[in-house]
Amino acid sequence: MADTLGGHQTPESSRPRASRVWTWVAAVVLLAVLASMTWLVLQPDTDGVASAPATVTSAPGPTPSPTPSASEPAPAAFALAGLPEPRIDRLLPHELPQSDVDRLRALPGSVARPKADRTPVWAQPDATKKPVLALESAYYDAAARWLVLERRPGWVKVLVPYGRGALPSQDAERVNGTAGWLREDDVVLRAEKRAVLVDLSDRTITLRKADGTRETFPAAVGAPETPTPLGLTQVFTVTEAVNTGLSVFLSMQSESLDGFYGTEYAATAIHVGVGQGQAVSNGCVRLAPGDFERFAGLDPGVPVLVTA
Repeated sequence: MADTLGGHQTPESSRPRASRVWTWVAAVVLLAVLASMTWLVLQPDTDGVASAPATVTSAPGPTPSPTPSASEPAPAAFALAGLPEPRIDRLLPHELPQSDVDRLRALPGSVARPKADRTPVWAQPDATKKPVLALESAYYDAAARWLVLERRPGWVKVLVPYGRGALPSQDAERVNGTAGWLREDDVVLRAEKRAVLVDLSDRTITLRKADGTRETFPAAVGAPETPTPLGLTQVFTVTEAVNTGLSVFLSMQSESLDGFYGTEYAATAIHVGVGQGQAVSNGCVRLAPGDFERFAGLDPGVPVLVTA
């Protein structure tokens, strides 16, 4: 049947010619497209080198966790209840280090307060070794706080509150300054801005308060044959003593006497007494009654520096 277009008949013989024309047009267009794609793929980049076709890759999967090369050493097992405690009339474990801090500025400015009744003490900051001592949470009814000498990741080095590293008759240089390492998780750290400075040459004692103010008082200090020990120490408790009444006891002991008044220790303290401005005591620092009141409220852990 004849097709109609605009009301006119289109002869059947004209159809094959139109089909051939459209076939040639399609072939020309296809060749043009292929030529364009080839040019785009092989066109030079900025360095004049033909760019390679982009490579399609699948999305990366999760990154595998690295396999540890070696497991960490396990902490050494120990029985906390079996560790010895320091005593004022006992010698401390010889493996504990000795503090060499001689300036208040070298301190971190903090104290450590225990979280439990007993706190293990290490000779070095290494949990693969067993601790050698245990510190108690109270001394003569005073809640324990220990002066922090140094901090390392996970550890704090503190001044041991009492006991001696050696007797004066054995090794005077080892008597005072014994320190130990505590795990930081075992304590609570608190800032401490107070300090006491004892000047043996001026025979004075200075209380440096948290607000930065200072008060200086005349004091009696150790006689030449029984001098007040030099160096850094701390308050460990404030309590009544038989011979001196209320006294601020320090962590240091005499470096010339193994003991006195029939005891097996020679504690050094700040207390009321006579002789201000003179070197007349067995090593203690004596104050007038009114001046001593400024020191009676000090907490354990407050640093005390004795200089010549």
